[in-house]
Amino acid sequence: MSLFRWSGLALTATLLLGCSSDWVVGPSGHFDHAAATFSCGPADGPAFTIYLAPDPITSLQPAGVFVRVYVPGTIAENSGTTLPISSHSNAGAWFHANPTDYEIATGGFLRIDSGSEGSTIEGEVDLRFPNAGHLHGAFRADWIPTHVGCV
Repeated sequence: MSLFRWSGLALTATLLLGCSSDWVVGPSGHFDHAAATFSCGPADGPAFTIYLAPDPITSLQPAGVFVRVYVPGTIAENSGTTLPISSHSNAGAWFHANPTDYEIATGGFLRIDSGSEGSTIEGEVDLRFPNAGHLHGAFRADWIPTHVGCV
């Protein structure tokens, strides 16, 4: 087999494998909708959760497939920062294939560019899941008001 032909096959296989499990956040991607809300943090401190989904998010937990990203602290404390997502970080992410099946992100990051509690939050995610693959892109999350009773 010629070097040219072998290189072409290798490039094609690499592109197919790299794109096969790629999910995109934002317009014309698979996860076009985002929402944010209060959560309970460590020792009942402040925290927030960002949800990403292919369908509009009108309630929590979203119906169907969604991604949940948990961040301890306030949006103001985390604004302008890039938070690592790993098994050793304070922030975490879960891919929910349905209401009962989920998997935890093995790596990635969440960046909060702007926003505040009760307002729209903008940023970027880049998350890797063992089976669901790679989810990345910019998001704009509308705030969903909730009354969280932390215990």
